[in-house]
Parts: sequence; C-alpha cells; structure tokens
Amino acid sequence: MTRILATTLFIILSSILFGQQKYFVRDAISAEGIPFVKVTSPSLSPQLTDIDGAFVVADSTHEAKITLKSYGYRDTTFLLSEVVDFTVQLSPIMQDVQEVVVHAGENPAHRIIQAAIDNRKQNDPLRNNSFEYESYSKFIFDVDREVLDTMTFDKEDSSMLRMMAFFDQQHLFLLESASKRTFIPPAKDKEEIIAYKVSGFKNPIFSTFANEMQSFSFYDEAIQILGKEYVNPIAPGGTKRYLFILEDTLVVNSDTTFTIFYRPRKGSNYDGLTGRIYINTDGFAVEKVSASPYDQTGFQVQIVQEYIRINAHKWFPHKLSTNVAFPETVSVNGVSMVGKGNTYVRNVILDPENVKKTKFNNISVTTTEDAGETDQATWERLREYEITNRETKTYEVIDSISKAEKLEQKFDLLTSALNGKIPLGKKINLDILQLINYDQYEGLRLGAGLETSKRLMKHVTLGGYAAYGFKDKGFKYGGFSTFHLNRKHGIDLKFRFSDDVVERGGFDFSDDGFNLNSPSLMRHFFIQMMDKQRIAETSFSWNVLANLRLKLTGNYQRVVQTRNYLYQTNTGIIDHFDQAEVGAELVWNIREKVMMLGSTRVSKGTKWPKIQLKVVNGISGIADSKFNYTRASIAVRQDVRIRAFGTFVWSIRGDQLSGNTPLLYAYRGNGTGKNWNLSVPETFETMEPSRFFHTRQAALYTRLNIQPFKTKAKWNEPAISLHHAIGYGEFSGKENHSFAFQSADKGYFEGGVIMNGLIVSGFTQVGLGIFYRYGTYADSDWKRNLFPKISIGFNM
Repeated sequence: MTRILATTLFIILSSILFGQQKYFVRDAISAEGIPFVKVTSPSLSPQLTDIDGAFVVADSTHEAKITLKSYGYRDTTFLLSEVVDFTVQLSPIMQDVQEVVVHAGENPAHRIIQAAIDNRKQNDPLRNNSFEYESYSKFIFDVDREVLDTMTFDKEDSSMLRMMAFFDQQHLFLLESASKRTFIPPAKDKEEIIAYKVSGFKNPIFSTFANEMQSFSFYDEAIQILGKEYVNPIAPGGTKRYLFILEDTLVVNSDTTFTIFYRPRKGSNYDGLTGRIYINTDGFAVEKVSASPYDQTGFQVQIVQEYIRINAHKWFPHKLSTNVAFPETVSVNGVSMVGKGNTYVRNVILDPENVKKTKFNNISVTTTEDAGETDQATWERLREYEITNRETKTYEVIDSISKAEKLEQKFDLLTSALNGKIPLGKKINLDILQLINYDQYEGLRLGAGLETSKRLMKHVTLGGYAAYGFKDKGFKYGGFSTFHLNRKHGIDLKFRFSDDVVERGGFDFSDDGFNLNSPSLMRHFFIQMMDKQRIAETSFSWNVLANLRLKLTGNYQRVVQTRNYLYQTNTGIIDHFDQAEVGAELVWNIREKVMMLGSTRVSKGTKWPKIQLKVVNGISGIADSKFNYTRASIAVRQDVRIRAFGTFVWSIRGDQLSGNTPLLYAYRGNGTGKNWNLSVPETFETMEPSRFFHTRQAALYTRLNIQPFKTKAKWNEPAISLHHAIGYGEFSGKENHSFAFQSADKGYFEGGVIMNGLIVSGFTQVGLGIFYRYGTYADSDWKRNLFPKISIGFNM
C-alpha cells in the first residue's frame, strides 16, 4: 500500500513540477497546422509534429533552442521563450520537383520499403489482434481563407463585404460524430455511431461522413480516398510500381524513423498516390503517412495518418486527416471552397476480454436512435478540442438558414431523385421509370406513376401507375400497397395488381433499385415478344441477415397470348389461360457489409460473389388455373479487382423449366444483337432477340475491364474492355408451339472488344465496341457476324 501511495504521489508531483506544454506549427499564410514537421533541439529528443501540427515539450525546457524542418517550408530556428500564444509559423517556399533517375542497386529506400512490405501482415491493425476503440470526428467546409484574405475588391461591393463578414464569424458547413468500434479478425466488425451533429441537417446519412473519407489504415492493398481506390505504394510489388526517395532520418533512442517520398514511376498507367511515408525501424511499421492522388483533376485531396504504439508493440492508427480543395467551378463569389476533416482514435484496447462473437452480424455500422439528440454536456466530453466561437456560430446560422430555406426537404428531394423518385410536394413521389420507355412490342411507352412518401405515412406506401404504348395501342395500369412491418430488418408485406404486358420467356430476378447502369434497364429496348397479363400478387420480403434477403410470392394471373401465337395442350389449342403460382427468391451477397443509418440501409459492397436463386411453381386446379410446372433459376456474379490493372467481371446463370407450358414460362435467349446498336453488359451482344427459346439453358458472361489510359484531355478517358460469352440451351416439346424458333443446343459463342470512355462529359461516358459471333450459329458471310455498337456508362 505504501509503495502504491508513493508512486501515486510521484506521478502527481511530476505532473505539477514537470508538466508538458503543447506548441503548434502553422503555415504562415493559411494558418493551418503543418503535420510531420521535424522538431530537433540540442537539449531535447527529436520528434515530429502530429496531424494538427502540434509537438510537446516539458515546461522546464522553456529556454530550449528549437529547429523546425519540413519539405516546402523554410528551416526555422527559435527559442521557446520567444514563442507567442504557443504558435510558431513556417513560411512556405516554392520548390521545383526535378525528375530523379535511380540506378539499380543505388536506392537505399527500396530496402526500407521492402521491409515494410514484408511486415505488412504483422503490422496491419486489421489482422492478428482484436480491438476496441472510441473515436471522434469533425469535418469543416469553408472558403479558402488564403485566397479570401489576399483578394482585392471594391470597398463598396456590398456582396463581397457581406461574404467577408459571414466567413469571419463562421464556417460554411460543419459536422461532428463520435463512435465506438469493436473488431475481431478477420472480418467481424461493429461500429456504433453514438453521437452526431450536422449544421442544418438531422438526417443520419451524414453521421458516417467523416469516417468514410479514407481507408482506416494504410495497409490495405488498395487505399480508398473519397470512394475511389488507389494502388497502395506498400502493397506487394510496390518497389516495381513506385519511385521511392529517402529524404531524411530521425533517431529517437534505439529507433529510427525514415522519411521517404514516393510517387508512381514514369509511364505508369494506374491510379496511384504520391506523398511521404514515415517508416519506423520498430517492426518496420508505418508511423506516419501523407498521400494524394498522383493525377488529380478537379478535386485536390490529401490524406494524412498518424500511428502510435499500443502496449509498446502494436502500431495503431491514432489520428486521420482529410483535406479537400474544390475545383474553381465550385466557389463562393470566385473564392474556391475547401474541406478539412480529422478523426481522433482513443482508448484503444487490444485483445479485449469478454467480447462475444454473437454480437456481430453483417451490419458493420449502425447509428443509434438518439445519436442526433446528444446534449451539450456529452459533446463537451466527446470532443477532442473545445468548440470554437466560429463553430458554434456555424451551427446557429446554418440551422436557421436550413429551416428558412427548407434545406432538409431539398436534400430529401435529391436523395429521392437518386432512387428514381421525384417528390411532388411533401407527401407524393413521382416514379421516374414510369414516365417513358421503349421496346419493340409497345414502341414508345408514356405514362406516370405516383406513390406516397414517408412524410405522409411512415409504415405504409401506396402507389399506382398508368401508361400507353403507341405501337401496340394498349392502355396499361396497376397499383400496389406495401406495409413496412420493420424497416430495420426489411420486413415488407406487399399487395399489387396490374393489367399490363409481360415479356414472353422472361424470368428476371428482383431488381436492386434504381440504377442507370443496370443491364436489365438497357435490355428492355430489345424486347420483341410480349403477352398481355392481368395479375394479382401478394409478396412477403425479409432481410434474414443484412446480406441475405428472402422473398415469398403468390399470384393469380390471366394471360392473353399476342401476335397470333397459339399453344397446343392435351385438350386443344389455346390463345389465353389462367394460372396460379407460388414462388420463393433468395439473394445472398457473400460477406457484404451494411450500414444501418437510422432506417436507411446502405451497402458497403463486397468483393465476394452475389448469388441469386429463384423457384416458382405453377399450380393447376386453383379456380381456372391451367398448368403444373416448376421454373428454377440460379445466377452468380462477381467483380474481381486486379491490382494496378483493372477488373474482371464474370457472371453465370442457369435456368430450367419442368413441365409443358406456353412460351411465356420458357426462357428466351438473352440477346441484344438487333434493332439497337447499344452494348448491354451480361447479354449476348450478337444474338437476335427472341431467336432462341429454351426449357433448359446456361450462360457464362465474362468481361475484363482494363483501367483507363492516362490522357491530358478532360473529355477523354479511353479504357479497353474484352468481352466473351458462351451459351447452351435445349427445348423439349417444340411441336406444341405455333411458330418456329431455335434452341442453342450446339452452343452459342461470341467475343468482342470495347473502347469505353472515348467521350466523357460530366457523369456520362460514351465508347465504341465491335463484337463477333462464331460457331454453329454464325452466318456463312463473316461480315454478318460483326456487330458494331455504342457503349454508354454513367458515373454515379
């Protein structure tokens, strides 16, 4: 007990007599903190400033002589006793970066970087050790103060004067969040957002904004910055892809920190990074790192990460920073905008006890129900630094502007439009997909679809539509009601009725929502054969797991066959019939991680395959239901990223019909080779629509997407894609159908090359492709097997 008391008193006295003082190093022009400045002194141990530009010295050394060195700034030497307000300013200097030629065997940085690569798995915080931590994040958007303070303008310009006064008192936008995270390798992850605050908004979609700006650690093979992936310089093979230059060394006791500049090698054609990486000889781990996209156009971004040792052996992220400079087109009165975000990681516990694996599921991030209502006293405890007057004013002013200008409603309008809905007032949405469409059977189809919004009824959605086809001269309509029994778990009960047309031989899986790049959306242009269908259906949907969705259906339909198509049954020829069905559909995104932000589900994606399974049974004898049959389909799809090269996309699908039915319930060949010269992924680009029908079929589609070539033109990002597809099918009972068609029982084969991104404008890119059909179903004239096409993509 005496020993414990003595130790406690020593710690208290040490804190009083030998307290520490924090100093900040800032840019003399922008006043921003400068990270990783080398701090040396004859009487102190050397150190580097942290992400905020701070360094710490003991109070007893206030007469120490300090030297500061940082790339891009003048070396500065001063006495601590001369420092005012604990802030030192460094003056930036212009430096030309010259091309460096390094000969084999002459680059000492390679040995250090290779050691860091060899120790990646050991040092990666997401491997080996489980952990818990708390974090606090802040992101601020503002005008570029450096530009604003140097602007000259007419003193009678009232708009400029108002702008200067506005930004002297506050920022443009501010958000904060605090979270707790638990992780067990390799993939059990749970982060809970316990508090968030956003100027002008309450939508929980903002709660993870700061955390999603960059990868959590610098050990992933691909580093994410603002949602885009870049090749990591310390991924395997890094010394072959990147140029490394050893710039400085810092010796502290028995450890040495190497400062190494890096950038992609000349002539590289991949998305790379440039910056400085600080490697510590203790495990050859990353101690600090800065990184920016090497070829930046538009947004200028830099991330910074700082690591500390936990339990004297494991390096762990401590502070993460993101700086964004907006392009000149995004400005306020000619002054460009900037953003700066910091995340502080604290209270890290490695290998915590009593962590139950049962607490984990595929929901990796959740926002608690009351996270947006955190009180001021709690925020004072969670924040890393005390809130400033400008930040307080930002919340007050932007909140009032948001209320007056109804910014929350306008944001809802934007998010609804991205989901294919346009709000008409507060309570009704317009369905974009119902406005206009085109296919070979209906021709131009115009219509309108309306549905209620969550503002009208939170747990029920009512909707309906009406449309007219100008080629088939047919009027269509339908309606639905969906009861959202549990939005968090995606439990929905839906009733729908429609009197419409349906593709003959179609059997699509449930869609994933509004997506302009969806192959099914583009393939609709090629549909040639349809039948009239009046259907009443009930469905029940449930997210059994966050990445596993189950849908059960039951329906009764009345079908009228079109264009003189007849079907021979045991009792005679028919051109119309009734049919009852029950079915089940399962969608499994293997290892997909999901964020639940309030009641909003946001997928974080997966590198593993997506599996879809659908089975439908036709049942005769219910009312006038005609046929007994089973339709079963399975599809598997995966995007495989190839480091520093591109993406390989493969999908395979198999379908089987058991039982004799009209062509409506068979399977059409998935062809898009006629009527439109439009390339549609995951289809047979040279197969004529409705040329083939099958009762059993299988298809494999592959596409190798090589990453874009680097060009100096802003309107041009050429990228080669190699396409190949193989299909097989057979049909039993052709004699029962009144028109002739083929089945691909000898195999269907095609290949192609696409040059995407020949023209890029905004969110749209246009390219050209050529496809060639070969094998048994190829034409004897080789020129008729060539199919030139236009490729269109949307960068959403």
